[in-house]
Amino acid sequence: MNGTKGYKPGGDAQAISRIATEYYGSLRNMFEVHGWPERGNQMMPAQQAHVANTYGSVRAFEELHRRTNALMFPMEAIYSKPPDVWLTSFYGFKPEEWGFLGFTEESARRSFIERSRPGVLVAIYAATSRAPSDERGSVVGILQCSHRTGHAKEFIAPTAWLQKDANPESKGKWNYAVKVERAWRVTPETRMPVRQFAPDATANEAWQHIGSRGERLTRREADNILKLDLQEVAVFGETPIIDSAPGSARQILAPTKAGPVSQSAFIVREAEGPKHLYILKLRGDADAFLGERTNGHFVVKAGFSCSPKTRRDTLNSAFPNFAFEWEVLYSGVDHGMAAYPTSDHAKAGEKAMQTELCESPHARSLGGEFFLAHPDQITKAWDAGNKAAKEFTK
Repeated sequence: MNGTKGYKPGGDAQAISRIATEYYGSLRNMFEVHGWPERGNQMMPAQQAHVANTYGSVRAFEELHRRTNALMFPMEAIYSKPPDVWLTSFYGFKPEEWGFLGFTEESARRSFIERSRPGVLVAIYAATSRAPSDERGSVVGILQCSHRTGHAKEFIAPTAWLQKDANPESKGKWNYAVKVERAWRVTPETRMPVRQFAPDATANEAWQHIGSRGERLTRREADNILKLDLQEVAVFGETPIIDSAPGSARQILAPTKAGPVSQSAFIVREAEGPKHLYILKLRGDADAFLGERTNGHFVVKAGFSCSPKTRRDTLNSAFPNFAFEWEVLYSGVDHGMAAYPTSDHAKAGEKAMQTELCESPHARSLGGEFFLAHPDQITKAWDAGNKAAKEFTK
């Protein structure tokens, strides 16, 4: 394969070696992830044939592992020297609503930025005082953070912000935000007690320091991430994840084939590009569904997609029967509107719709993108969303 077009003699082996180190952390990891059987001295002679058989060519292998942004690969963060992996505590793990890592003091955020690189991984353990009982004291999720900073309100769902701001125990806290780009939830079966996961970081039991500033993990602690099973989950403000499946961290964080949109073979994420706003309505007995009187209000979901009808069908496929079913109430497609040119335009519209629904006395949040709202308020939300999307500028 040294004669591969575009490579100097030995260039293909160098390309494979570089990707093995940068993307997978080591040549052995790359072999393990792909299920290639050789180990030790047998790996080097076998690598080129495996790459050719799996990817077609070294050039295709390089293209599929090409960086598409300024973030480190997750495995690169784990195998950095020292690891760019940190530990902190949350009361729970809801990146679909809290799309940021928050600090109460600006100096703590500045220290974190100065001591890490874009793409840094942050392991989250559930603080014992407030977390759900089955999560307390365990590592429940992994965040990948950029170095984009701002106020927490920029990166949080409107409903979550209202709850945070109304609670005296959280009002004014964690407002120095670092944006999260990707997130993975640890499967309940593989959750690890934080003392076992990070024995060095927790040895002094400096829990307040860990929670307020974070603690960098050692090599052996960072490697413990690879003992977990993970499932990628949505991050507020990012392109929605349509479907995902759990798998070993070694596979989820270092997948066999990285696409231009999703870097994992275990998730389906909508491609970037033009998007439509939508509002779905739940069809069926809403009183029975919620277990309370809805008084003519609708259960709705407000979001965006390149195909609102496909999003509807995906949600409906999760119902075990047809007593309840989602239907499209509002859609840019059905209204003859052109799709908004980017996901950022659509995100601005989505946030405006959700803000309108969660701040109105005629609507209330049911969690995430779901609301109970009067039909008139739904119409107002739809109009507000399209206005925000049309007026959005970067």
